[in-house]
Amino acid sequence: MENRLNLLCEAGVIDRDICSGMLKVVQRLDKEWQLPVYSEQGAMAVTHMASALMRSRRGEVIEPLDGDLLQEIRLSSIWSQVHQAHCALLQEFAVTVHENEEGYLLANLYGLWMAD
Repeated sequence: MENRLNLLCEAGVIDRDICSGMLKVVQRLDKEWQLPVYSEQGAMAVTHMASALMRSRRGEVIEPLDGDLLQEIRLSSIWSQVHQAHCALLQEFAVTVHENEEGYLLANLYGLWMAD
């Protein structure tokens, strides 16, 4: 995972501060929440989060996540854990994530929780 993030940084896809913050995110997902971050799904979630942060920094806007899917996540029994983790992880960054990105970030976290 660390190699992937460093490659994204070296290629100019993500900024150094986002790379450093994402390395902390990986550690927290693994140690604090014991989520399967070192998996294909984990790699996808981490890569998407790094990209979402950069898109938000650049002012790029994507289409929002399907409202029904987001509602399903919000109604799940693990919503409070997922939302708490989401908010805690975003505090690592001096970037405000666009609201359209948040649904995808929440869905990725939800998927990691469900895979655990």
